[in-house]
Amino acid sequence: MAVPTLKTVRPFLVRMHRYTGLLLAAILFTAGLTGSLCAFQDEIDAALNPDLFRPGDPGTHSDIDSGTHSGTRPGDRNDVPHDLSYLLTRLHDQRPAAHINALLYRPAPGRTIEAFATEEGTGLHPALETELFVDPSSGTIQGMRPAEGCCLTRRALMPFIYRVHYSLDLGSTGTWIMGLSAILWSVDCIVGLLLTFPLHPAIWATGFWSRWRKSWTIAIGRSSIRLAFDLHRAVSLWLLVVLLGVAVSGVALALGDEVFNPVVRAVLPTAPPLAPPQPDTPPHAVTLDQAERIAATYTAAHGDHAPPAAVLLAADGSTATFYLFSSNGLSPSGFGSSRLSVDLTTGRVTDGQIPGQGRAGDLVLQIQFPWHSGEIAGLFGRIVICISGIAVCLLSVTGVMIWWRKRRPAKTARRG
Repeated sequence: MAVPTLKTVRPFLVRMHRYTGLLLAAILFTAGLTGSLCAFQDEIDAALNPDLFRPGDPGTHSDIDSGTHSGTRPGDRNDVPHDLSYLLTRLHDQRPAAHINALLYRPAPGRTIEAFATEEGTGLHPALETELFVDPSSGTIQGMRPAEGCCLTRRALMPFIYRVHYSLDLGSTGTWIMGLSAILWSVDCIVGLLLTFPLHPAIWATGFWSRWRKSWTIAIGRSSIRLAFDLHRAVSLWLLVVLLGVAVSGVALALGDEVFNPVVRAVLPTAPPLAPPQPDTPPHAVTLDQAERIAATYTAAHGDHAPPAAVLLAADGSTATFYLFSSNGLSPSGFGSSRLSVDLTTGRVTDGQIPGQGRAGDLVLQIQFPWHSGEIAGLFGRIVICISGIAVCLLSVTGVMIWWRKRRPAKTARRG
């Protein structure tokens, strides 16, 4: 039985690459364009809505109530956040119907505190999901907007673009579409790489590299279709590692529990879940402030000395999950942030993740979001992701152009 070679399978790979590209062209163009913007989502959103993201001077916002918790406490400054319990009490005083789901309570300097809430009340079916912006100096809500507003107003633009990026703004159906598209794109990246290889000589031969070098170049001054072909091939090669990583991480982010995580755990070793040591004291209920100290102490014992800056709160009030462990309120580079859940009824750490720790499978799982967002390399990484998003748009357009140009002679021949 003859062993397949690149020459014998190339016609099949060409058709596979062509029709996969056509199938995904619109989706990849949309994902690339929105992804390039999402790389700087916070900065763009803050520039469009400075009244939401930049805290006012202390005392400029009138308090909603005159109770014990209103006003600014002595010594408060914008860069020193309030206790969690104080902030939640202030928010409850101002929005009694709101249940706080998430709170980014230690913001970057010059930024407001952000809270995400579900509000239930008369006539709210389903419950209203809102995003609140809070002045750090007083705990006063200085603005709010629907968490999933639509569509092109300055208030809703960046959240809308983000939803389009990960789900085409189609809910769970759109998430599945994006996840399956990411799987096809991952395979197509490898197919596209193989198609750039010269047919002769073999890859292990000396002459291979000198011939393959031409695939990395762009010839200027030739026909538009030849320029499109060179751009399509060379740009995909120069950014192959980044684009393949974005495609794979797209699978992880869209279909993590359904596809990516089970596959990784099946083929790579992973560490068992954290088994936190039990404290000497018997289980007892803790306040949110005490839970925060438990989380900070635990992560510090494992090498992460940054304090938590954000928390997710269970709907039933039983668990607080602390994340975004950061000294400046910004997402850390590298493998991302620690994440730790504390049971508020027992004071025990129940689940968690320390970045950069674990076995090979754990590291693969941890790196997906930092790679996809570019945060793995800080500002430089986000710039690369932004450029890569634009490159994906270019590859989608040039791919369709190449297909259309090759299709025209065939149509002409049939008519003749």
